[in-house]
Amino acid sequence: MTNIKEVLRPVKQKLQNANFLYTHKSLINQRKIIYALTPPPYLKNIGDHAQVVAIRVWLQKHFPELPVIELDKNESQKFIPALKQLVQPNDLFFLHSGGNLGDRGIWSESIRRLLISSFPQNQIVSLPQTIYFSDTPTGRTEQENTRQIYATHQNLTVIGRDPQSGELAKELFPKAQTFCMPDFVLSLPSRQSDRKNNPPKVLLCLRLDDESALNVEQREEIAKKLPYDCTYFDTTIASPIKVNERKEVVERTLDLFQAADVVITDRYHGLIFTILCRKPCVVLPTVDHKLTSAMHWFKEIPFIKFVPNIDAIPSAVDECISVESREVPDWNKTYFDTIPKRIVLNELKT
Repeated sequence: MTNIKEVLRPVKQKLQNANFLYTHKSLINQRKIIYALTPPPYLKNIGDHAQVVAIRVWLQKHFPELPVIELDKNESQKFIPALKQLVQPNDLFFLHSGGNLGDRGIWSESIRRLLISSFPQNQIVSLPQTIYFSDTPTGRTEQENTRQIYATHQNLTVIGRDPQSGELAKELFPKAQTFCMPDFVLSLPSRQSDRKNNPPKVLLCLRLDDESALNVEQREEIAKKLPYDCTYFDTTIASPIKVNERKEVVERTLDLFQAADVVITDRYHGLIFTILCRKPCVVLPTVDHKLTSAMHWFKEIPFIKFVPNIDAIPSAVDECISVESREVPDWNKTYFDTIPKRIVLNELKT
């Protein structure tokens, strides 16, 4: 029996592309930015959405004259036909940052490949990514697929989110411009560190997914090891994060981190949110190099400590709390504000 939904799907997609093109028709002859691969609302990781908030502020700061068309991951794939009519050779592509350049994030990586191969004439900048391909037959195959597709583009920049990812980018993409920078959420304004509760309040921001190196018992054991009031939290939440609610969700999350005296986390953005709030933080490893390599950016911050396992947490907590300084680097001046010059933008006439 014919599935009527499958029959109508191409018609629906054509109509959606036509509507998208009509909505943006005023931008056809204007130089613009395509900011693609952002998280749709049903991806409920606060860190992913915080990156969008930060990147939109950064785009407005450095490219105030260019309109921005934002496309989430689904839209980035669905609207390729419309984009091919809308995009001109001097338009810029910025691809969302995160931790999905690899086989673990193959959905995102597949769409990233599609955009890179579909727009060979445009300058494309892949914003800071953790790059990780597993040492498995699937991982090696996907790594080779990515390497070959990226090699076809003549004006591609790939930014690693940590030194190990930066080295991988240099190795895998020799034709692209590559370098590394910390996570974009650090570009948001930092808060003042207000202290202290006595005894200290501890926020346990721990992963509940397959990237966690902890089992259920180990997660529960952390609170038992500490003589302090502990609250558990994960940056992946239950409710969708709508576009118009991103800033509010991020601010509420920062309020939660602000209320703690010390944070224990194996979440990359658990660490980032803690630094924005200038709070002591004890960092645990995940199953890959996402945090172990990223600690490079924070080695000079005395109230941030990396520990290899949960047994080392109690002493690290006390050590972090005892640090009086709450100074953090000027991340924008050192890193993010330098990107436009480093990527050597094509200044084509509009």
